[in-house]
Amino acid sequence: MKKHKVTYYYDALCGWCYGFSPVIEKIYHKYKDMIDFEVVSGGLFLGDRVGAINDIAPYIKAGAYKTVEERTGTKFGEKFINESLEHNTMVLNSLPPAIALCVVKENYPEKEMAFAAMLHKAIYVDGVNPDDIANFSNYAQKLDINLDDFNTKIRDPKYVKIAKEEFATVASDGVRGYPATLLKNGEDRILLSNGYVDFEVLDHKLNQLI
Repeated sequence: MKKHKVTYYYDALCGWCYGFSPVIEKIYHKYKDMIDFEVVSGGLFLGDRVGAINDIAPYIKAGAYKTVEERTGTKFGEKFINESLEHNTMVLNSLPPAIALCVVKENYPEKEMAFAAMLHKAIYVDGVNPDDIANFSNYAQKLDINLDDFNTKIRDPKYVKIAKEEFATVASDGVRGYPATLLKNGEDRILLSNGYVDFEVLDHKLNQLI
Protein backbone atom coordinates (compact mmCIF):
# COMPACT_ATOMS: atom_id res chain seq x y z
CA MET A 1 0.00 0.00 0.00
CA LYS A 2 1.43 3.33 -1.07
CA LYS A 3 1.27 6.43 1.09
CA HIS A 4 -0.98 8.39 -1.25
CA LYS A 5 -4.09 7.42 -3.18
CA VAL A 6 -5.91 9.22 -5.98
CA THR A 7 -9.60 8.52 -6.36
CA TYR A 8 -11.01 9.30 -9.78
CA TYR A 9 -14.77 9.94 -9.66
CA TYR A 10 -16.07 9.07 -13.09
CA ASP A 11 -18.98 7.82 -15.10
CA ALA A 12 -18.64 5.81 -18.30
CA LEU A 13 -21.43 7.95 -19.79
CA CYS A 14 -19.94 11.29 -18.78
CA GLY A 15 -18.81 13.14 -21.91
CA TRP A 16 -16.44 15.36 -19.96
CA CYS A 17 -14.91 12.24 -18.38
CA TYR A 18 -14.33 10.94 -21.90
CA GLY A 19 -12.53 14.18 -22.70
CA PHE A 20 -10.57 13.90 -19.46
CA SER A 21 -9.60 10.27 -20.09
CA PRO A 22 -6.25 11.04 -21.81
CA VAL A 23 -5.37 13.39 -18.93
CA ILE A 24 -5.99 10.89 -16.13
CA GLU A 25 -4.29 8.10 -18.10
CA LYS A 26 -1.18 10.26 -18.47
CA ILE A 27 -1.28 11.12 -14.77
CA TYR A 28 -1.68 7.44 -13.91
CA HIS A 29 1.30 6.35 -15.98
CA LYS A 30 3.48 9.10 -14.53
CA TYR A 31 2.62 8.46 -10.87
CA LYS A 32 1.49 4.82 -10.64
CA ASP A 33 4.74 3.71 -9.00
CA MET A 34 4.30 6.32 -6.25
CA ILE A 35 0.53 6.54 -5.82
CA ASP A 36 -2.37 4.09 -5.68
CA PHE A 37 -5.22 4.88 -8.06
CA GLU A 38 -8.87 3.87 -7.99
CA VAL A 39 -11.80 4.64 -10.27
CA VAL A 40 -15.23 5.05 -8.67
CA SER A 41 -18.37 5.16 -10.80
CA GLY A 42 -20.87 7.90 -10.00
CA GLY A 43 -24.14 6.70 -11.48
CA LEU A 44 -24.95 9.63 -13.74
CA PHE A 45 -27.88 7.98 -15.52
CA LEU A 46 -29.99 5.84 -13.20
CA GLY A 47 -33.68 5.36 -12.40
CA ASP A 48 -35.87 7.84 -14.26
CA ARG A 49 -32.74 9.20 -15.96
CA VAL A 50 -32.33 5.97 -17.95
CA GLY A 51 -33.59 6.28 -21.52
CA ALA A 52 -32.84 7.10 -25.15
CA ILE A 53 -29.98 9.55 -25.43
CA ASN A 54 -31.83 12.41 -27.16
CA ASP A 55 -34.79 12.10 -24.80
CA ILE A 56 -32.75 12.00 -21.60
CA ALA A 57 -29.84 14.22 -22.61
CA PRO A 58 -30.85 16.37 -25.61
CA TYR A 59 -28.04 18.79 -24.78
CA ILE A 60 -25.51 16.29 -26.13
CA LYS A 61 -26.85 16.46 -29.68
CA ALA A 62 -27.53 20.17 -29.30
CA GLY A 63 -23.81 20.78 -29.11
CA ALA A 64 -22.40 19.60 -25.79
CA TYR A 65 -20.19 16.97 -27.42
CA LYS A 66 -18.70 19.65 -29.69
CA THR A 67 -17.89 21.76 -26.63
CA VAL A 68 -16.03 18.81 -25.12
CA GLU A 69 -14.10 18.35 -28.37
CA GLU A 70 -13.15 22.03 -28.54
CA ARG A 71 -12.03 22.20 -24.92
CA THR A 72 -10.21 18.88 -24.64
CA GLY A 73 -9.15 17.97 -28.18
CA THR A 74 -10.75 14.54 -27.76
CA LYS A 75 -12.93 13.53 -30.71
CA PHE A 76 -16.19 11.62 -30.60
CA GLY A 77 -16.47 8.76 -33.09
CA GLU A 78 -18.48 8.76 -36.30
CA LYS A 79 -20.53 5.75 -35.18
CA PHE A 80 -21.55 7.56 -32.03
CA ILE A 81 -22.39 10.82 -33.83
CA ASN A 82 -23.93 9.46 -37.04
CA GLU A 83 -25.70 6.42 -35.64
CA SER A 84 -26.25 6.46 -31.87
CA LEU A 85 -26.85 10.20 -31.62
CA GLU A 86 -28.42 10.92 -34.99
CA HIS A 87 -30.92 8.05 -34.81
CA ASN A 88 -31.47 8.16 -31.03
CA THR A 89 -30.59 4.47 -30.67
CA MET A 90 -28.33 4.63 -27.62
CA VAL A 91 -29.94 4.01 -24.22
CA LEU A 92 -28.15 5.84 -21.42
CA ASN A 93 -27.81 3.63 -18.36
CA SER A 94 -24.84 3.96 -16.01
CA LEU A 95 -25.39 0.68 -14.18
CA PRO A 96 -24.16 -1.90 -16.76
CA PRO A 97 -20.76 -0.25 -17.41
CA ALA A 98 -20.33 0.32 -13.66
CA ILE A 99 -20.94 -3.39 -13.03
CA ALA A 100 -18.40 -4.32 -15.71
CA LEU A 101 -15.84 -1.98 -14.17
CA CYS A 102 -16.46 -3.45 -10.70
CA VAL A 103 -15.73 -6.92 -12.08
CA VAL A 104 -12.42 -5.72 -13.49
CA LYS A 105 -11.52 -3.77 -10.33
CA GLU A 106 -11.96 -6.79 -8.08
CA ASN A 107 -10.50 -9.47 -10.33
CA TYR A 108 -8.04 -7.64 -12.59
CA PRO A 109 -7.08 -4.53 -10.59
CA GLU A 110 -4.00 -3.81 -12.67
CA LYS A 111 -6.32 -3.20 -15.64
CA GLU A 112 -8.75 -0.89 -13.81
CA MET A 113 -7.64 2.42 -15.34
CA ALA A 114 -7.28 0.97 -18.83
CA PHE A 115 -10.73 -0.61 -18.73
CA ALA A 116 -12.33 2.62 -17.51
CA ALA A 117 -10.88 4.33 -20.58
CA MET A 118 -11.94 1.40 -22.76
CA LEU A 119 -15.56 1.86 -21.67
CA HIS A 120 -15.42 5.44 -22.93
CA LYS A 121 -14.05 4.25 -26.26
CA ALA A 122 -16.79 1.64 -26.56
CA ILE A 123 -19.55 4.19 -26.00
CA TYR A 124 -18.28 7.46 -27.43
CA VAL A 125 -16.15 6.18 -30.31
CA ASP A 126 -17.69 2.87 -31.35
CA GLY A 127 -21.26 3.79 -30.42
CA VAL A 128 -21.82 0.67 -28.32
CA ASN A 129 -25.11 0.68 -26.41
CA PRO A 130 -24.24 0.85 -22.68
CA ASP A 131 -27.62 -0.57 -21.67
CA ASP A 132 -26.50 -4.10 -22.63
CA ILE A 133 -23.62 -5.24 -20.42
CA ALA A 134 -22.68 -8.03 -22.85
CA ASN A 135 -21.45 -5.34 -25.25
CA PHE A 136 -18.39 -4.79 -23.08
CA SER A 137 -17.03 -8.33 -23.34
CA ASN A 138 -14.99 -7.65 -26.47
CA TYR A 139 -13.35 -4.66 -24.80
CA ALA A 140 -12.39 -6.73 -21.78
CA GLN A 141 -10.87 -9.31 -24.11
CA LYS A 142 -8.75 -6.59 -25.75
CA LEU A 143 -7.08 -6.12 -22.37
CA ASP A 144 -6.36 -9.86 -22.12
CA ILE A 145 -9.07 -10.35 -19.50
CA ASN A 146 -10.36 -13.92 -19.48
CA LEU A 147 -13.56 -13.74 -21.51
CA ASP A 148 -15.36 -16.69 -19.91
CA ASP A 149 -14.56 -15.41 -16.44
CA PHE A 150 -15.66 -11.88 -17.30
CA ASN A 151 -18.93 -13.02 -18.90
CA THR A 152 -19.77 -15.15 -15.87
CA LYS A 153 -19.00 -12.45 -13.32
CA ILE A 154 -20.89 -9.61 -15.03
CA ARG A 155 -24.06 -11.64 -14.46
CA ASP A 156 -23.35 -12.20 -10.77
CA PRO A 157 -25.73 -10.11 -8.59
CA LYS A 158 -22.77 -9.49 -6.27
CA TYR A 159 -21.40 -6.91 -8.70
CA VAL A 160 -24.72 -5.13 -9.03
CA LYS A 161 -24.58 -4.63 -5.27
CA ILE A 162 -20.97 -3.42 -5.41
CA ALA A 163 -21.77 -0.95 -8.21
CA LYS A 164 -24.70 0.49 -6.28
CA GLU A 165 -22.51 0.81 -3.20
CA GLU A 166 -20.08 2.83 -5.31
CA PHE A 167 -22.87 5.19 -6.36
CA ALA A 168 -23.72 5.69 -2.69
CA THR A 169 -20.06 6.29 -1.84
CA VAL A 170 -19.80 9.04 -4.44
CA ALA A 171 -22.91 10.69 -3.07
CA SER A 172 -21.63 10.50 0.52
CA ASP A 173 -18.26 11.90 -0.55
CA GLY A 174 -20.09 15.00 -1.72
CA VAL A 175 -19.03 14.80 -5.36
CA ARG A 176 -21.29 17.06 -7.39
CA GLY A 177 -19.82 16.70 -10.84
CA TYR A 178 -17.58 14.58 -13.01
CA PRO A 179 -14.76 14.16 -13.66
CA ALA A 180 -13.32 14.78 -10.20
CA THR A 181 -10.10 13.66 -8.54
CA LEU A 182 -9.30 13.45 -4.86
CA LEU A 183 -5.97 12.85 -3.13
CA LYS A 184 -6.07 10.83 0.07
CA ASN A 185 -3.16 10.76 2.50
CA GLY A 186 -4.19 9.01 5.70
CA GLU A 187 -7.05 11.09 7.07
CA ASP A 188 -6.31 14.03 4.77
CA ARG A 189 -8.52 14.40 1.72
CA ILE A 190 -7.62 17.04 -0.85
CA LEU A 191 -9.80 17.80 -3.87
CA LEU A 192 -7.46 17.98 -6.84
CA SER A 193 -9.99 18.76 -9.54
CA ASN A 194 -13.73 19.01 -10.08
CA GLY A 195 -14.57 19.24 -13.75
CA TYR A 196 -12.19 19.02 -16.67
CA VAL A 197 -8.63 20.27 -16.19
CA ASP A 198 -5.61 19.97 -18.46
CA PHE A 199 -2.75 17.60 -17.66
CA GLU A 200 -0.37 20.42 -16.77
CA VAL A 201 -2.77 21.81 -14.15
CA LEU A 202 -3.42 18.46 -12.48
CA ASP A 203 0.20 17.40 -12.70
CA HIS A 204 1.43 20.61 -11.06
CA LYS A 205 -1.06 20.37 -8.21
CA LEU A 206 -0.39 16.69 -7.56
CA ASN A 207 3.37 17.16 -7.72
CA GLN A 208 3.18 19.86 -5.06
CA LEU A 209 1.22 17.65 -2.67
CA ILE A 210 3.17 14.40 -2.71
